[in-house]
Amino acid sequence: MFPADFAYARARSLDEALDLLDAAAEAGQEAKLIAGGQSLLPMMKLRLAAPGVLIDIAELKELKTGGWYGPSHTLGSLTTYRQLGGQRPAYRNGPPAPANGAAGLIGAAPALGDALAVLADPQVRARGTVGGAVAHGDPAADLPAVLLALDAEVVIAARPGRHEHKPAPRRFPDRGNGQRHQESGRESNVDSQTMLLDDFLQGIYATDLAEDEIITHIRIDTRDAAASAYEKFPHPASHLPLAGVCAVALLSDGIIERARVAVTGISPRPYRARETERLLRGASPAPDAIAAAAAAVTATPGTATGQVSLLGDQHASAPYRAHLAEVLTRRALRRALERAGAA
Repeated sequence: MFPADFAYARARSLDEALDLLDAAAEAGQEAKLIAGGQSLLPMMKLRLAAPGVLIDIAELKELKTGGWYGPSHTLGSLTTYRQLGGQRPAYRNGPPAPANGAAGLIGAAPALGDALAVLADPQVRARGTVGGAVAHGDPAADLPAVLLALDAEVVIAARPGRHEHKPAPRRFPDRGNGQRHQESGRESNVDSQTMLLDDFLQGIYATDLAEDEIITHIRIDTRDAAASAYEKFPHPASHLPLAGVCAVALLSDGIIERARVAVTGISPRPYRARETERLLRGASPAPDAIAAAAAAVTATPGTATGQVSLLGDQHASAPYRAHLAEVLTRRALRRALERAGAA
């Protein structure tokens, strides 16, 4: 099927992209941003989406910058999956970036490498972008779950004073919250806000991104990320996860000091399994402790019988997805703990 008719505009700067969004709103037209288009274009061809205007932001240099800043790594939202796999340290100050690929981002956060190895197909990996994956809000996407487990933050650009988001806790002094951008040697009328990805994701294809806002960067915490792993059970045709789990663990004196576990594919949005994380805190990395924590992966924190909202369809029932999540949680935790040095 062909998509409905639409107008097309290419933005040459972040400032112009925001202008184009405003112009579309004033004309009463729905506007969509396009970069890789690997999720949007199929939906348009199926008439599940019919924007009046497509705004091409694929060449915006402001959305391609990033690098290491202290204990975190910032990704430009236009970073493709293929480029993500090749990210290497680029220090603001200090030694030059090592040539060894193991010293790159995948070496610092191997769960990203796990996800990229099983994510979609070569075309999607070549064209799909990190920012697009986050903005799309797909309840069954690989990368958002990994980013959740890596305690990611989302940087959002908009006109000053338009929207107020729940701010991320200030963990990184140079994060850029409230930063004013510079364009062509002059100060532009663009401000940014930073929020936790966990607050940003809201439901099925629903996020906290307003129609006149643009995701510019994703920042991940790499302090514990070396002991991370991602496991999924894919749909054989789409390769999307019927269930997927990312685990990050920190060992101290043979005990799990803390862990982060994120789940995708089984609920209206990727989520942090807080009850599982609570059970792992201070626990031994023994199989029985891991199994007990994994059994709580769909539990609502603080309740004995509460459960997160589960999805079920013709591909897999809700109970089956919950079972997959438990099994995958055990696998992801075992791999993460092995990478942390557990026996």
